[in-house]
Amino acid sequence: MKRWVRVGLLVLFVAALLLIPGLAQVPKDVLIIGMSHEPIIDFEPARVYEFEGGFVLEQTYDQLVNFVGGKEAFERIEPGLAESWEVSADGLTWTFHLRKNAKFHSGKPVDAEAVVFSLRRSLALNQPPIWILSQFVPKPEMIQKIDDYTVTITTNQPLGEMLMAAVLGYQGITSIVDPAVVEAHATPEDPYASKWLAEHDAGSGPFILKEWVRRDRIVLEAFPDYWRGAPALKQIIIKDIPEPTAQKLALEKGDIDVAWNLLPEMIADLKGKAGIKVIETPSWYFHYAAMNLGYEPFSNVKVRQAVRWAIDYDAITEGIMAGAAVKCHTIVPVGMFAHLDLLYHQDLEKARQLMKEAGYENGFQVELLTRTDPPYPDIAAQIKEDLKKINIEVKVTAVVYAELLKSYRAQQHQMVLVRWGADYADPSAQAAPFAHCDTAGPEAKVKQLAWRNKYCPSGVTAWVEQAAGERDPRKREILYKAIQGVVLEEGPYIILHSPLIQVATREDVKGLQVPPMWYYTELFAVTK
Repeated sequence: MKRWVRVGLLVLFVAALLLIPGLAQVPKDVLIIGMSHEPIIDFEPARVYEFEGGFVLEQTYDQLVNFVGGKEAFERIEPGLAESWEVSADGLTWTFHLRKNAKFHSGKPVDAEAVVFSLRRSLALNQPPIWILSQFVPKPEMIQKIDDYTVTITTNQPLGEMLMAAVLGYQGITSIVDPAVVEAHATPEDPYASKWLAEHDAGSGPFILKEWVRRDRIVLEAFPDYWRGAPALKQIIIKDIPEPTAQKLALEKGDIDVAWNLLPEMIADLKGKAGIKVIETPSWYFHYAAMNLGYEPFSNVKVRQAVRWAIDYDAITEGIMAGAAVKCHTIVPVGMFAHLDLLYHQDLEKARQLMKEAGYENGFQVELLTRTDPPYPDIAAQIKEDLKKINIEVKVTAVVYAELLKSYRAQQHQMVLVRWGADYADPSAQAAPFAHCDTAGPEAKVKQLAWRNKYCPSGVTAWVEQAAGERDPRKREILYKAIQGVVLEEGPYIILHSPLIQVATREDVKGLQVPPMWYYTELFAVTK
């Protein structure tokens, strides 16, 4: 292509950007967010599993229960479409009393029939995230209408209230959809209108999905009859801006109100800058390394302990992560109910003594598989340097994530460096994969982390099951802290830190609170 043609196309592209409504001067009742749309598949509630899709569903759908707020969002359960609930004496049947003033975007009432239809629909569609519900409610007949505004849900084991809320407050599979809208767009080949709902909504949330232009914009408009009152914002435009540099520039120019995907060094540059605010929240995911107990040196608990004591956590968290992380060494993240605040620190003398007691004073060789994207290679290099000081020679092998997962799920690694995030807002989402011996086996579709690392902590599996069903919050907290203590002491994991969620906004954006599972962010109360 000739140079003058390229220049001409560039001019046209810039001109087109300038003509996009709202970018030059964003109205006070319109919020424009810069965000990468790349992970979004579609907006079918039964299928959405990625963070960005869940963020959109949080604005367009409601669930029976709700979590509201920023860092403390998951410390208490709020009424959602259910204004109250109670549980049977055996802890198995939850009765939900629906509010009578909630309407779908179609204007139809949100009633018991809609709740039963929605949850059974998710079970029938059986998409990947369904396990969050089906692990406790596997059969449609366990969801029943009692009267027009009362529903019962029976579980296959007793659940604590927080766990119940974490499951039934999850966006997507437990979002309540309008049966009439689904029926209107159903076809013989698609009886649940899944294809139509991929690009539209049938919800009752504070905003309506009005437009989705793939890889360009998502437009949400306020629902004036929302049961909590009309949102302050009339419109939300989520622009697809995949490059963090472009997001930062657009924010500084005032073309967008919120930048969602900035890098830590960009956040550091924006702090204190006139007209800009930064919101920071410790996330509920973490970077961690894992040791396969099937590799002989790691079958010795003292070797595993030595590795943990050898790591320079400050160099990783403060150096590589540039302070954009909080230290967390236990399997329940900072801020989640029952988090155990115990930390390792580098103690090479203790690490060398443990290696000597284990019979590995002269060390051994090990391969560390790591992801190829930042910050994993740098963290792997630091671990290599640290373990060399206790005579462990680490060969770092950077592998594309899909291939790394294949090895990890097949127990074919010696060490891995990856990340993990909570699937739902309860410590059971962490205890089951990290500490339950029977959550997966050779025939299981999802081989959980304890199984992958050939780790089966004696007696802890029973604690994990007991904690899930414990209804006394204090007893439940004690159980989860005991589980964390055992796993921290003897487990195969080197949990390093939880990265910060860092969001930058224009100064006039008010009321934006970002929770540790950021896709639960509500825009209902945001103003400008």
